[in-house]
Amino acid sequence: MRRALAAAVLSAALGAGLLAPAQAAARERRFALLVGQPDGGAGTQPLRYAERDARRMHAILLRLGGVDAADARLLLSPSADDVRRALGELSERSAAARSTGDATVLLVYYSGHAKDGALRLRETRLDLPELRRLLEGAPADVRIGLLDACRAGSVTRSKGVRRAPAFDVSRADGPRGLVLVTSSGADEESQESDALGASFFTHHLASGLLGDADVSGDGKVTLAEAYAYAYARTVASTADTAAGVQHPAYLYDLGGAGDVVLTEVAAGAALVFPAAADGTYVVLDGGRRAVAEVSKPAGAPRRLALAPGRYTVKKRLAAGDGLLVGDVELDRGAVELDEASLRRVPLRDDPQKGFGGSRWSLLAGGGVQRFFGPAAADGYFAPAGIGGLEALVRDDLGHGLGWGFDAAVSGGATSLRLPGLDPIDVRFVGFTAGASLWKDLRLGPVTLSGGARLALLGLSRSFPGRSDLPSQWYGTVTPGVTAAAAWRLGDRLSAVARARGHYLLYNVDRNMSLAYVEVLLGVEYALGE
Repeated sequence: MRRALAAAVLSAALGAGLLAPAQAAARERRFALLVGQPDGGAGTQPLRYAERDARRMHAILLRLGGVDAADARLLLSPSADDVRRALGELSERSAAARSTGDATVLLVYYSGHAKDGALRLRETRLDLPELRRLLEGAPADVRIGLLDACRAGSVTRSKGVRRAPAFDVSRADGPRGLVLVTSSGADEESQESDALGASFFTHHLASGLLGDADVSGDGKVTLAEAYAYAYARTVASTADTAAGVQHPAYLYDLGGAGDVVLTEVAAGAALVFPAAADGTYVVLDGGRRAVAEVSKPAGAPRRLALAPGRYTVKKRLAAGDGLLVGDVELDRGAVELDEASLRRVPLRDDPQKGFGGSRWSLLAGGGVQRFFGPAAADGYFAPAGIGGLEALVRDDLGHGLGWGFDAAVSGGATSLRLPGLDPIDVRFVGFTAGASLWKDLRLGPVTLSGGARLALLGLSRSFPGRSDLPSQWYGTVTPGVTAAAAWRLGDRLSAVARARGHYLLYNVDRNMSLAYVEVLLGVEYALGE
């Protein structure tokens, strides 16, 4: 009860600043550091959605939050030193902007592990008191820290800090100071949801920033509105979870006139829920992942600022006996949801059911294929160039497991050397199709993988210039192992080195055991967030 009251007091106190008359203001520059680290090192389980949460917040701030791409840093699976360097770089950019008279805002978002008073980034640590000192000392007018991590609420403890101050609306300048918001209290776990494909807190915070927290209806989502919204939704969503209810916490030390506007949602592509709409609506992207959730009573329309694209909207019926589901196409303008056009489906046909946060990607590469053994030495099998494609799915089975399907073609030439005969020229064309299961180990920007593969190998062998020797075909199933190292180049691109080793029983002329390896270099492109 005290926490809910605190949230209400904060919302009212911050909202009071919105009543201040408009003041002339300097140009504002915004800087944002978004960090997603699923690996907390020894003694922790990898998080499934930390990187996606960071990407999601990054996209929202670039599109709606007034942050230029050059003033944003998205760090996926970084070390503590990577975070320090990026924060230092943005602080320098902020100081340069302030020197020209610009007002500045610095926002740091973190999704990952925290334990024993520190953010845990693989085997490195960033102590919460250090992070707070870095934010307090950063040369920006407003510093905002949003921490989605277990037990991070301890960073908000401070003797003498005002947690819900009144605004001095007589000041002509804008707000100045520090705000820290955490997804849970100092002794609580922050939780992820497979159904949402995100952490509870970030999912609700993102929904609020997209427009559902705009209770004033002015097309702007303020810090007060975003916190009050995320607090209420997170508490409600985690009330029945096994880990227990999760209470976001805050430290507020902000003076000046007015509140901080985090996003502006009045223009651009949007899904509008009409005044008559009543209930909870979940908006899914093309991958059936939740991008927003809208809970509204009848009475006033609600605008959800989404990127152009195709979305699925679902609404659970009050009686619990089904869903309303429909697709919406957004271009550059606003589209009003027509609930009458939604189709009624049973709960078993929930388009979101069973979502496990899987990430699809495509890998294209080329390399060499080489056989080993007596038959290869005699020229029965040629070294060959190989090129192919692979479809990969990660985070679908949990526990860092991934799976995929691949297909490749190969070709080469050699000479067949048989006792008592002159060498015979041989040309090979090959085809392989395989299915793999592997486990990923993420080490910052590098992901190491190892697992098993089962492949279908087909070979065509012809003899140029020898009309007396017919072409030959050979096919078999071969078991093997696969290993890879991927280096992240960007949000969606990675450079990949992959090696496969297989056993082959050659029984055309006589039974012979061989091994063959395939080594490929390629580029992997992630299809979703």
